[in-house]
Amino acid sequence: MVPQPLRIALMSSQKTWGGGEQFVWSLGRGLAERGHHIAWFADKDSTLSRKLASVGSHAFHLPSRLPNPRDLIRLRRICKSHAIQLIHANDPHAINWSGLSLLGKTSIKRVGVKHTAFPVHSSLLYNQLLDALVCVSQAVRKTCTESGVSESKTTVIHGGVEPMTINKHEARFSICEELGVSLDVPIFSAVGSLNLCKSYHRIIEAAHHLRWHLCDFRIVICGEGSERHRLEELIRRYSLQDRVKLIGFQNRPERWVAGSDAFVHTSAAEGLSLVVIMAQMLNTPVISTDSDGLGEVVRSPYTGEELAAIIQGDDPANLARLMMESIHKTPKLMERTRAAMNSALERFTEKQMIDGFERLYLRLTRAYDSLLSDQKAA
Repeated sequence: MVPQPLRIALMSSQKTWGGGEQFVWSLGRGLAERGHHIAWFADKDSTLSRKLASVGSHAFHLPSRLPNPRDLIRLRRICKSHAIQLIHANDPHAINWSGLSLLGKTSIKRVGVKHTAFPVHSSLLYNQLLDALVCVSQAVRKTCTESGVSESKTTVIHGGVEPMTINKHEARFSICEELGVSLDVPIFSAVGSLNLCKSYHRIIEAAHHLRWHLCDFRIVICGEGSERHRLEELIRRYSLQDRVKLIGFQNRPERWVAGSDAFVHTSAAEGLSLVVIMAQMLNTPVISTDSDGLGEVVRSPYTGEELAAIIQGDDPANLARLMMESIHKTPKLMERTRAAMNSALERFTEKQMIDGFERLYLRLTRAYDSLLSDQKAA
């Protein structure tokens, strides 16, 4: 039996597009396909708002990231007029918005999501303003409880990726044509916001070492962010303009990942990483750190075996060596890449993520109790 439809508000305050925004976009789309009624709240100038508009979906705009009484009252009224049963706050600012606007209104449940492994600044707010806090990995949950968030408030629901069918040969031909290189030129890809914790400077420094071993190669970084100018300056300093490309935000980054020789992820802090999971599902070799929640992705939960080439320390020469090794499709590399793909498809699908949130929403709104009662009566 299909659970009874819920009226859910999904809220994101972020202006740029990252893993968290892909997460809530996929969740909203999946819940709507299951018959639930979705109301979106997003920054009016955000990539999420533009993406919603492109598919004909309306978003109520958050006029600022700092709550003020007038806007809090407006949000409360919108929730009431749309008979919202549960509000999903996808980031810390959204948690503040939803929690403060619904103070005293216990009929609307409040769910927050913690995507990063950074400590919680105010555990009191999380404990008082939320009915549940979803952590995207066990590492994130550990950080939250160590910061003072009540363990009973937390639950782990891994982020999920929709398995894709992409012809890797066609993807390779496409990106080589776009880059203006022959098919045999090694290509490495990276995807993510250009912010400090992604540590993309490490890829550029590794490229400086790599060119002494490879006569030609390309590194393509998909994403935008505050670190762009610093990264561009570093590329110029090493005279790598022809080798390292910052190509900005991409609607279809999977094409670059599928066509690459390897996917490189140098993040110093990560809650889980949907892009690493995507690379694994696309059967592309992964070179990654194992910081925080990444360890749950790049190592088998059953055997502890490595599902990626693990970046140890901060030595660019070592990273360059791992990139060199990824070019040679040895039996060991192919076996590890295949094991990573199978692990990702088993543990991190979009369907599993949506199932987890749907169960949580139904439990919090007691709609699940009604469903069980109906089943018993039948």
